[in-house]
Amino acid sequence: MVQADLFGRTPEVIIDIHEVKNRARDTSITILMRLLQKNNIPYRIEKLEIGDILLPSEYAIERKTVKDFCSSLFGTKNGKLRLYDQLQALLQTYEKPILLLEGGLAIRRDPINKAIYVPIGRRKIKERIWSVLEEEIRINPKAFDAAIQEIENKGIEVIQTYDAYHGALILLNLLKKAKKEAKERRKRAYPIVRSKPKLKGIKDQQLFFLSGLPGISIARAKKLLETYKTPFNAIMKIKRWDVDIGGIGTNLMEKVQKVLFTEYKEDNKSKLK
Repeated sequence: MVQADLFGRTPEVIIDIHEVKNRARDTSITILMRLLQKNNIPYRIEKLEIGDILLPSEYAIERKTVKDFCSSLFGTKNGKLRLYDQLQALLQTYEKPILLLEGGLAIRRDPINKAIYVPIGRRKIKERIWSVLEEEIRINPKAFDAAIQEIENKGIEVIQTYDAYHGALILLNLLKKAKKEAKERRKRAYPIVRSKPKLKGIKDQQLFFLSGLPGISIARAKKLLETYKTPFNAIMKIKRWDVDIGGIGTNLMEKVQKVLFTEYKEDNKSKLK
């Protein structure tokens, strides 16, 4: 049950408390909060088990800076597993999972030295001349781009921004889009807080199995099971998905078939695992 405020308004945005505590610098989410206050849009802060920010129409967003993303993905094994778990939880729980990569559009790629450079400050020297201070991250740009592509192949939209303010504007526009979709579909115009799915029965295991395929969210997995009744039938009739299931196209079907029918090789390991 979503709790209303003193004026009877339900929150249109729910923000994870960890995104606002002890922040020395502004982020897309802290700037968004000020924009929400300015526009008199109700929001709530609470501890979220999945995602950093929730919007209506099943939008769930995980926010990462480029540095955090690289540290998680290419750093320690625990970091990789934590990121993988966060993204899998988004995919399995919400209809529209999104990774907001803060600063992704501002990085400079250097394929010669196999590094990317993240701007951390800039100063105007004279007209049209700027001095930019960068932090080097020793990651091959090809590996960085491949990791993003793999996340998108799993069915998670990756939105890259220039900086925190740009990210806040994107989040505000996503809120407008989510509210419009909720109105058109006659759905509840407030976010829904959900917990990580626990595989208690055969139904949950079936959903978990299908939602592990590229581009298959929990919502799509449900549609597949409603249409074909069993995961086995769904896989056997994969060539009919674009006919029987709305929103599934040939590109997604090709990605799923590639996962299902490509021969396993020991050195062909996922970057996210």
